Amino acid sequence: MFLRSVLPRIFFICLLYQTPVYAENLATLPLSTSITQEISTILNTKQNSLLARSNFEFRSDDVETLYKTNNYAPVWLNTPQAEKNITDVLTLLSTAALQGLNPDDYSVNLLKQNLSTIQFTKSDSMTDFALYDTALSVSLVRFLHDVHYGRVNPRSLNFNVKLRTKKSIDLPQIIQTAMNEGNILQLAFKVEPNLQQYRQLRTALSNNNSVVSTEEKPHKKAKKSGNHSSEYTTKIQLAMERLRWLPEMNAGQSIIVNIPAFKLWAIDSTEQTNSPVLNLNVVVGKSEKTPTPVLMAEMRYVEFMPYWNVPPSILKKEIMPKLAHNPGYLARQNMEVVSLKNGGMRVRQRPGGKNALGRIKFVFPNSEGVYLHDTPSKSLFARTRRDFSHGCVRVQNPSLLAQFVLKNQEGWTQGRIDETLRNSTHHQVSLKTHIPVLFFYSTAFYEQGDKLTFYSDIYGHDATLLAALGKANDVSDSAFIAREPEIIEPSHTPTPEPDDSQLFSEPSPTHEPLIP
Repeated sequence: MFLRSVLPRIFFICLLYQTPVYAENLATLPLSTSITQEISTILNTKQNSLLARSNFEFRSDDVETLYKTNNYAPVWLNTPQAEKNITDVLTLLSTAALQGLNPDDYSVNLLKQNLSTIQFTKSDSMTDFALYDTALSVSLVRFLHDVHYGRVNPRSLNFNVKLRTKKSIDLPQIIQTAMNEGNILQLAFKVEPNLQQYRQLRTALSNNNSVVSTEEKPHKKAKKSGNHSSEYTTKIQLAMERLRWLPEMNAGQSIIVNIPAFKLWAIDSTEQTNSPVLNLNVVVGKSEKTPTPVLMAEMRYVEFMPYWNVPPSILKKEIMPKLAHNPGYLARQNMEVVSLKNGGMRVRQRPGGKNALGRIKFVFPNSEGVYLHDTPSKSLFARTRRDFSHGCVRVQNPSLLAQFVLKNQEGWTQGRIDETLRNSTHHQVSLKTHIPVLFFYSTAFYEQGDKLTFYSDIYGHDATLLAALGKANDVSDSAFIAREPEIIEPSHTPTPEPDDSQLFSEPSPTHEPLIP
């Protein structure tokens, strides 16, 4: 009662003598070995009974480092700013929804309830104080880790994004710095993905004035919330989760295909902010049979007038039946049978007007065997829903994409590109600088003009991710960080054809010199 009557807003107990003291004196008091032992025990067992998810095994490294740098003394209950710091942590965790997260995942209510016990109840044991101090640390580390990396292993959902090669943030150091500078409430902004798309989506969660467009009809039972239905809010939250999985891209050119949007964006971050972004319609894989995979790779070369190597599945299911009824089918389709290095045979289509890849192919080697390419089937681009391919992505105006890809390649003017596209000769150009390519999947996406647009979940990926998040627990860092250089194995047998140079006995095409 002395603590309540004399210091109604100060809740600390001398850790050595277990008697009430003024907060400003805590920083100079000798520490009790009993509480440091209690903290060490909690860290060793990786269990904290104050939390709804008591096991913090996968966050233990960061929590351990936070206490190790503090000589295993309390991080929150032993500083002159303790009351403010604890209040700020609880406030930050309470606003997790602003990051598209659930405050209940961080035991906010339990921490608030137990705070009153720590404030006004004298305990004969240091266990209560050690439990509360470490519970705050675990919850804060969990929250910041989720904001930065995400809550689900992307590979478990066949999102084959490129993993980071090392930890991209030092959470213990960031937390300690925020405590010293008194800006704990800004921690989420410091660790969130450094992506404009993410920041815009975060703002949309709390800003009902966002410019919203939709290319789908919301569910009839969806409840309106401002300008968004509850379905749209969920789409934003799922989009933010997927963006957390992405490693930071280097400055320069990049190409993004948002699969459910049926659109491609070509971006150059070295140009001025108001520079126009190339935006092209695309056709993606059939939702039922051959969906386009989510992946990251680097574009390395461009092929003009490419060959099309017919995949075995297409050969068996589509071409062989036609050939059985019409022996001249291959000749009319400008196809030929060629020998493979291993002694086998393959059917391929020669360059020309009927070629399934059109007049240009953009190659970024990947485990799924997919790429961007032209197409002779132009009419499909006029449709609203455009999932018709065998997995590769068809581009509506490939000459514009070629201009973007080759703009830093000496001698490749628009005139030369047009001339090469009119030529009938197979020609390959190696890129001086590789360009990152991302095949992404997001049903909420900010397009040009800051227009938030929602799309139908054509592959059912939203439902799958939502189910995974419902079972979410702490995820190991190995889900987001590759300790060794990774070799990505295909998640399924690729339907599209592999690259020519790996299959055929003919000499590889002559590479374009870097300087014409």
